[in-house]
Amino acid sequence: MNASASLDWELVRELKEIMADGFITLVDSYERDTAKRLAEMSHAVELGDRNLVRQLAHSLKGSSSNLGAIEVTAHCVDLERSAAAAAEEELASLLGRLEASHDQALAALRSCVDS
Repeated sequence: MNASASLDWELVRELKEIMADGFITLVDSYERDTAKRLAEMSHAVELGDRNLVRQLAHSLKGSSSNLGAIEVTAHCVDLERSAAAAAEEELASLLGRLEASHDQALAALRSCVDS
């Protein structure tokens, strides 16, 4: 999915309009929070802590959905559903796709902040 399709642009525009300058703070907070969660998730995958992977994916799913990060949300759903039974390699692959979609969504959000 390309960066322009990775966001619910209607929701993003609405948030930007409602929050005005607070939108920048929201995006900054999302960036910090997701960086921390993704690092924790990566570590949990390495340790084989599937319950923590599921919890972190669930939490990231909520914050990403609230900000309109459609693809990130979908990857979180996949990871949350797969956490208990997937092979370690599959979890690592799902996490890689989640990280890539997060990078795209964040770049799109940053371009929205800058415009």
